[in-house]
Amino acid sequence: MTARFIGVGPGSADLLTVRATRLIAHCGTCLFEGNSVTPEVLDLCPPAARLVDTTGMPLADVIAEIRSVAQRGGRVVRLFPGDPASHPGVFEETRALDAEHIGWQIVPGVPVVAAAAAALGVELTGPHGPGSAFITRVDDPSEPLASIARPASPDLTVVLHVRASHLAEVTRELIPAYGPDCPAGIVVSAGGEGESTVVGTLADIADRMVGTALSTDVVMVVGRILGVRGDDDEPAISREPGPASSPSPGTTPEPTPPSVVPTSARIPAAAPGRILVLGGTGEARRLADLMVAAGLDVVTSLAGKVSRPRLPRGEVLTGGFGGTEGLITWLRAHDVSAVIDATDPFSAEISASAIRAAHETGVPLLRVHSPPWTPEDGDDWIRVADTDAAAQLVRQRFRRPMLTVGRHGPTAFAGDTRGSYLIRCAEPPPGTLPHRYLLVLDRGPFGVESERTIMSRHRIDVLVTRNSGGPASIATLRAARDLRIPIVMVDRPADPYPAGGGPDGAGHLIDTVHLVDTVHSVDDAARWLVRRFGSR
Repeated sequence: MTARFIGVGPGSADLLTVRATRLIAHCGTCLFEGNSVTPEVLDLCPPAARLVDTTGMPLADVIAEIRSVAQRGGRVVRLFPGDPASHPGVFEETRALDAEHIGWQIVPGVPVVAAAAAALGVELTGPHGPGSAFITRVDDPSEPLASIARPASPDLTVVLHVRASHLAEVTRELIPAYGPDCPAGIVVSAGGEGESTVVGTLADIADRMVGTALSTDVVMVVGRILGVRGDDDEPAISREPGPASSPSPGTTPEPTPPSVVPTSARIPAAAPGRILVLGGTGEARRLADLMVAAGLDVVTSLAGKVSRPRLPRGEVLTGGFGGTEGLITWLRAHDVSAVIDATDPFSAEISASAIRAAHETGVPLLRVHSPPWTPEDGDDWIRVADTDAAAQLVRQRFRRPMLTVGRHGPTAFAGDTRGSYLIRCAEPPPGTLPHRYLLVLDRGPFGVESERTIMSRHRIDVLVTRNSGGPASIATLRAARDLRIPIVMVDRPADPYPAGGGPDGAGHLIDTVHLVDTVHSVDDAARWLVRRFGSR
């Protein structure tokens, strides 16, 4: 067994690395320190995982927890905010594990300083950035900061992790070294929910912070990079407009003073009203997280088919609206500026309701459409119309099928007394199942190697899946291709978004050309929002 020391970044689950997400999703025991890890990260743990809060726990007890898991042959992850390399305690624990002959691995996370630089829109080193950066943590503001962080040249940028309660004192200590006019920026909740930035000078940054909600720790950036950008770049941060007069010949214009820059300044200038996301997919979750981080009013609707879904940021409604008429009523009652249909392609009824509701209310509708997969060289596909047809084919030709057809799909295979099934879904499927089956409750993401392992171990002779498109199941398809396992591919239902207008899923005639825009990625959806509502 190998203990995994995982950096969870600034706190948002969508800033985890793919490796970190996969390891957390497969753990049996998760060790973490209280409020340093957000609930949305802990929600990635399997439902049966054991969660251990190590706040105040002595080192010996932490090692004892890991040793206990190792003796059982289980999987243990140890979560740290930001990157583990910034926590001296990590290496104390790894040395203790070495003494116990227990393997360990460090999985890097997004450092908070990287999130802070991204929030301010600056490069810490580079063609337009400073020559170097000095990064440190200030736990005791009584230390002689001026001598520790005094720049060797004007090109040095100083980045400080500071307790919010020490900000004023730290700023006073830095003024003698840098001067009162040196640009300074504060990032609150860098990379997390409620992220905001305040930019000014060392002389006025404390006054600019008045009224800003502060977390326990903040990141302070000091240096001229906050007032410099490349000639061909867009401004990294917003500025107050300077005087209209032109500078005298042969003189250098005064730099425009920095200003308070909340992160939400990057959303449209005339911010839209509420945006409804019809969700349930990874794309919907990522899009909602992105919009909430930008300060938009987002509500995500989930159908309620999964009792413990992965929740996006922002407000969440579960259980639907009571049909098309209920959705129409809700849109009219909640000042909705746009509807984004990011549902699974197999949720055709929901999409049809979205089309009708948009038509009745005039609310713009965006469809986030993952193109279907197509066979690649080496694939052996057998295409069927629905899961009933897939079940009939499997009974006739295969004995060890692997089903990845959603939570409700396996019931179509009920009554099969010959096959031995491996069924994988996020939660136990309702209804009757085949006579012989092994149920694996897991929601991914999955890697190609692990997929090949599970298929080989269970001697799978056919993979049955739905053509949902997107990246989520690419590893599963590739593993089947590598092992030369045929794939029974369930085709999508009829598209409720007919090109050029036509009847929707309920038989209503709708001009979809003027009603609906379609994009194929979360990034394209974000660009659609900017185009429609503007940007400042």
